[in-house]
Amino acid sequence: MVSEWVIRNGLYWMSTIISWKLKEDEQNWLVSIETFNDEVKLEFEQILNDSRFREKLQVHTGEVRTLIIDNVLRSINLRLAQ
Repeated sequence: MVSEWVIRNGLYWMSTIISWKLKEDEQNWLVSIETFNDEVKLEFEQILNDSRFREKLQVHTGEVRTLIIDNVLRSINLRLAQ
């Protein structure tokens, strides 16, 4: 299953080369692409794969990123308090 973020991110990046429409119901996404050919299909598949990978990285690195942000903010607060 592909998340909403992956679909919307992929379509955002495709906006530079195609026109598209997105519809959804309770279980499915329907993407209509104005001009669809093998080149567009390959590009969209690559963008979706990249977006899926980025989403997985965000999930697995979220705690580390939060710790880094907390430490940076704490450091800034300490410097401002001096």
